[in-house]
Amino acid sequence: MKSIKLLATALVASCVLAPAWADSKNADIYGTVAFGLMSTENSAGVSNTEVLNESRIGFQGSKVLPKLGDTKFVWQIESGFMGPNGLSAQPYESGTLGTRDTWAGFEGGFGKVRVGRLLTPYGETLDWPFANGGVGPLVESTSVPGGGSYVRESDQFRWDSVATGPLTASVSFGRGTRSTSAGNAFVAANSSSLSGVVHYAVGGATLHAGYEKNGNRSANSGENTNLLLAAQSPSFGGFSLYGAYIKGTSTITSTTGSYTPGNYDRATNQFALQYATGDWISKISYAKNQDLSGPVADKGGDITAIQVLYIVDPSLVTYARYVSASNPNTTAGWWNKSRVLIGMEYGF
Repeated sequence: MKSIKLLATALVASCVLAPAWADSKNADIYGTVAFGLMSTENSAGVSNTEVLNESRIGFQGSKVLPKLGDTKFVWQIESGFMGPNGLSAQPYESGTLGTRDTWAGFEGGFGKVRVGRLLTPYGETLDWPFANGGVGPLVESTSVPGGGSYVRESDQFRWDSVATGPLTASVSFGRGTRSTSAGNAFVAANSSSLSGVVHYAVGGATLHAGYEKNGNRSANSGENTNLLLAAQSPSFGGFSLYGAYIKGTSTITSTTGSYTPGNYDRATNQFALQYATGDWISKISYAKNQDLSGPVADKGGDITAIQVLYIVDPSLVTYARYVSASNPNTTAGWWNKSRVLIGMEYGF
């Protein structure tokens, strides 16, 4: 870390336009080197193999401000990862600085207040661990037409509380004016999002409750809501469990694909069993969409994922994963496909 910090200091100090008061001593470089080889086979037995590159880098720092009662100024600038063949399939796959969590704020006895592009409290809680291990495409997907939750947003304010006994809480609000898709940012004109979660830790277990309300989540929708109830167990002889119940609702204002205007809702259930022994961690995850309720109904699908991870070093892990997604009512997207992924991640 010392050499990394010296490099960060040198980069900051080398900026020709850096003002005389620039703080070049409180900047760190961090990141992830992540590569994988993934083979996807559809229901017809046709396979496609590709190299995944989710490497990314970031800069972060903090500075105590004695004139503000020792409140800290905190900041972060993070790049996106590289898309297929180094191309930008989505803005957050461009490798450009600022496309992932990039924000500034203050931290003190009031908690932490930040503004910029960062994870929503709801999306952050859902992402780890409930969407991890291969079931993310279903758990984080738009489970109702014109609806779904955000993962991260630009143009956002977020507050994270300090711990009050076993309780912590986070709330964010954002508003956007984009009229075209921008990755995980706001995707419709005059869109807005209010997101909040509460965490309760007791006896080695953690309970989570989250709620998100979005306006104009898409160009053809009005208001949509997302509810999350989740829990993580303590470890019992290396075994642990976690699971989530997710409920999404939406209002369609004009026909979207095969969905006519009206109110829709759908629930999703996720469950995982994990076993850790020595440097090995094995996990089986399952997620299922219930049938859609609304003017146009459809059947839900399910995903089963098995993953084995080996800790080579505290900074390096390797893993193998098998994922199978089944939905007899559609062949679109990632449904009715199986995937095998072998990968590694090195954090610095």
